[in-house]
Amino acid sequence: MNRRFLALPLIVLALTACADKPPVADAVYLNARIYTANPDLPWAEAMVVRDEKLTYVGDNDTASGYRAMEKIDLDGRLVLPGLIDAHVHPGFIAMYADLLPLPEAEDRESQMRDIARLIADNPDKDLIFAIGWNNEFFGTTGPHRRDLDALESSRPVLIFDITMHSLWANTRALELSGIGEDPVDPWPGVAFFQRDENGDLTGYVTESAAFSLAGSLTEVREQEEQVLREFLSDLKKDGITAVFDAGNFGRDDEVYGAVTRMDERGELPVRYYGSYSIMLPAQYDTAVEELKRMHESYRSENVRVDTLKVFYDGVVETRGAHLLKDYSDMPGHRGASLFGVDNLKQLILDLDRENLHLHIHTIGDQAARSALDAVELAQTELDRQVRSRITLTHLQVVDEADYARFAELGVIAQFTPAWHGHDHGYYYPALGGRADTPYPVQPILEAGAKVSFSSDVYFPSEWHDGSASPFTGIQVGHTRQYREDAPHGPTGLESEKLGIDVLIDGYTRGAAWQLGQEGVQGMLKAGYLADFIVLDTDLFTMPAHTISELEPSAVFIGGQLVQGSLQPRDWHAMLSRRER
Repeated sequence: MNRRFLALPLIVLALTACADKPPVADAVYLNARIYTANPDLPWAEAMVVRDEKLTYVGDNDTASGYRAMEKIDLDGRLVLPGLIDAHVHPGFIAMYADLLPLPEAEDRESQMRDIARLIADNPDKDLIFAIGWNNEFFGTTGPHRRDLDALESSRPVLIFDITMHSLWANTRALELSGIGEDPVDPWPGVAFFQRDENGDLTGYVTESAAFSLAGSLTEVREQEEQVLREFLSDLKKDGITAVFDAGNFGRDDEVYGAVTRMDERGELPVRYYGSYSIMLPAQYDTAVEELKRMHESYRSENVRVDTLKVFYDGVVETRGAHLLKDYSDMPGHRGASLFGVDNLKQLILDLDRENLHLHIHTIGDQAARSALDAVELAQTELDRQVRSRITLTHLQVVDEADYARFAELGVIAQFTPAWHGHDHGYYYPALGGRADTPYPVQPILEAGAKVSFSSDVYFPSEWHDGSASPFTGIQVGHTRQYREDAPHGPTGLESEKLGIDVLIDGYTRGAAWQLGQEGVQGMLKAGYLADFIVLDTDLFTMPAHTISELEPSAVFIGGQLVQGSLQPRDWHAMLSRRER
């Protein structure tokens, strides 16, 4: 008799016994209030983790049937997917950690007093390198070096404006920089060295020209990797489990090299997605090849560089944002875009061929329209939607006629909600009536577009004042009121006060889509990575003006507790301690 047939009953019995055993898990979480960001099942009460992924999200009864070493009763606490900062600059934070911050000033006179005090308080520094002057106080032509020379003429002084898109230099700094008396403007009208009526340099320098000047007088420091790790660790404390690095102005290799070393040592606090940035027309021809090089050089389970970041226009503060109509205070001037629509279309086709993504800085309505036009031309040529994830970021001014085009073309709208408070008066001189409807998230969402959210933090004082926290973005996006104005100060458009669920979705599901990580991150759903956070207070019902003070009690990445604990905390006591 064939021995194989004798073995069959034993195999059947063994399989039957296995089928009767409950499924195995690493951990089971019960009795939670889980916001999943999954449109098919927005809320759940339990979830199961095995091998760094979720194997079940749903009801307590089903989850209780799993065998696990740990079964954790969350006692009604709120669980969210791990939050994703979809546009931030960790490398900037590290490289400019020593920037001296100026206090917020009320007018030009107090600004100059603060600068004088900052210089006097730092007599031992060979270079005064600071940030914080207000563009509003110095008109459309910017500040002049003679005012800095009156305060300090022997040492170089470099001070970034509050947006870090322009720089104010004294004469000594210009001399030591080596740029000469008549440097070439790298991007006329946007990135330039301001000159007076005699053609002499004023010391006001914008965009990439500013970073080039600063780079000539500063150097990368060994401790920057430590600062980078500390910043990413603080993001993790705030519930961020993944970041998109939106560029480092020519120092990408240094930053991604540091990130990779951290990852190899097992010290990288969050999942890291990077970009290669272009900010000058001359970079156009080599952009895709340079991105491909970085994509091959910096990649692991936790690190990926697969996005081209294009600084397509400037900012309103320097009058470099590209507008459909002239600036209200500069007749005949509309700003400029980095290159034409046809060039951008070709970049899109090249990136589509390589399955790489595109992230476009678009502040002005003309920049946004040109970018959408380029996408439309590319898709017409391909006769399909592009494979690349194309994101337009910032979107301070968007023409109403373009709202629906985001959904129609499959373009992601990326916003920084922490900027969405009431600042109509600040921008009205430059924008006129266009300042009435800034950052139009709601109509773009209502038209069916995918939206992601971010902090866009890029200088140290923003890190230390809590601007990097996603909960700051959620509070301001929900109230349209800056933290310092809460709860009774001025607010922005009532129609733009976004729901808490909308904001969470933008920091989770929308951000994952932007990164090409849908199906992997951004929701709490079976098969997805077990990246999640636990809150001791209910974000959906707490007083809106206190949301920015939130900090998760526990953060999990790949099912592992990487921050905090699951011991209950007294939220109200913690909040009162912070207020003291």
